[in-house]
Amino acid sequence: MLVLTTRAGGCCLVTLLLIAVSGCGDDTRLPQAVSATAFATSTVAVTQQGNADATIDTHSVSFKLDDSRSLVVHATLTSHATSMISVSVRASLYDPGHSLVGDAIGGQVKVQPGQQTVLSLSGPTPIGTIASAVFEVSDLPTPT
Repeated sequence: MLVLTTRAGGCCLVTLLLIAVSGCGDDTRLPQAVSATAFATSTVAVTQQGNADATIDTHSVSFKLDDSRSLVVHATLTSHATSMISVSVRASLYDPGHSLVGDAIGGQVKVQPGQQTVLSLSGPTPIGTIASAVFEVSDLPTPT
């Protein structure tokens, strides 16, 4: 048992005790849980531009984050061309104030005339809430 006889000795003991206690425990920092905030509004306005003879079904467009928090965009595209085409697709994503918050790219090779195909585009995590998307669908030379 320790008995303190001076005030200075008591201060030293308290200081040592605080240092000892602060050294206890694990100092490892764990990542915070990602809050469940929406990254897209309930209805995203979708428009299309580009030179490909194909259209994206605006009702088929969906946005999700994969396990790595990368953006995955799915959409159904229908070819209206008279021969086989290949397409490159870029989606530019905007927030409600029409500021660019992200993009995603992808494409499809050898799409048959009249054929519907599901596109899978990918990109980095959006830096805001997606309220609208502009899909640029470009025709590419088709490999034979």
